[in-house]
Amino acid sequence: MNARPNAISIERADLSASIFALQPDAAISIAIKAGTVLVIDGIRHAFEQDTGIAIGALDPGQDYGVRIGDDGKPVAVPLGDGIIGTSIFGGFHFAPSGNAAARSGGDGIPAINPFSFWDAGFRPACPDPRGMALVDGRFWVDIYLLGTGHVENGTSRCGATIADGRSLPAKPGGKGGYKKLDYATAVEIYAHHGKSLLGAEDFFVAAYGVTERASRDGEPETAGDGGDGKRFVSKWGIHDATGTMWQWGTDGDPDHPRASIFGGSWFVGGDAGSRCAFLDYWPGYSDEYISARGRSDHLKPA
Repeated sequence: MNARPNAISIERADLSASIFALQPDAAISIAIKAGTVLVIDGIRHAFEQDTGIAIGALDPGQDYGVRIGDDGKPVAVPLGDGIIGTSIFGGFHFAPSGNAAARSGGDGIPAINPFSFWDAGFRPACPDPRGMALVDGRFWVDIYLLGTGHVENGTSRCGATIADGRSLPAKPGGKGGYKKLDYATAVEIYAHHGKSLLGAEDFFVAAYGVTERASRDGEPETAGDGGDGKRFVSKWGIHDATGTMWQWGTDGDPDHPRASIFGGSWFVGGDAGSRCAFLDYWPGYSDEYISARGRSDHLKPA
C-alpha cells in the first residue's frame, strides 16, 4: 500500500453503470468505456474511445484491479489486500465458470463476470469489493459461500474452505473460532465486514438461472470448486447458489427480520432451487449443511 491515499475521481458517460465493459465477442478482454475521465492525484486521463485494458494470464477465481501503468495505459493486476489508498481505480472477478445463460447453470468455462465490474464511484457500499457481483443493478452479492478464513481473506473467496457447523469460521480480532455457525454468528460476521445477510426476495433474484430441483453429487468442501458445481451458477455469476449448502438469510422484514435458510444443500435433491426457502428457521441451529452468504447495498456515483 502507498504511504498516503491516492485521490481518485471519475467522470463517466453513463451514471448507471461501471466504466468497464467486455469487449465484443470476448470473455477475457475488457475496455474502459468511451467518455470516461479519470483524475488520479491531479493527473487527468481521458478516454475518448473504448480503450482496451492490458491483461496477462488470468487465474480462475482471482480478483483483479485496474490501474494506470508506467506507460500511461490501463493494466489489470492481481488484487490483494489494501485496496483503499492505492492507485487501483476499479476491478473485476475472473470466475471458474461463465454465468447462466438460461436456467441450467453455467458452462464451466472460466470467464470474466461482467456483473463483477466495479470502480471507485460505482461499487458495493462495503469496504471490500472483491468477490462480489451486482444483482439486477440494485445490490451486490458475494459470489462465493462464506469461508472459514474470512477475517484474512474476505467473505467471498474461491477455493476457501466453506464455513459451516463443522468447519467453523474464525472470529474477528484473532480470538480463535466460533463455537457454531448459527444465525447470530452469521449476522455478526457479515456486520464485521460491512455487509448483511440476504433477504428472501434478494436471494430469489440472485439465484435465478441455476439448474432447478437438483443438488450437488456430494458435500463440497471448498467454495467454487467446479465439477458439477457449474450447474448451480446463477445468471449473475453467483456460485453454489443452490443445491450446495443451505445459506443463512432473513425473511426480508425491514423491522423485525426472522432467521431463514435458502437454496437447499447437497442432499435435498429435487427440493433444492432458487425458490427453496424456510422463512422461519431455528436461529440457534448449526450444522454441517448450513453456511452463509453476504450482500451489500450499491454505492451509486455521486
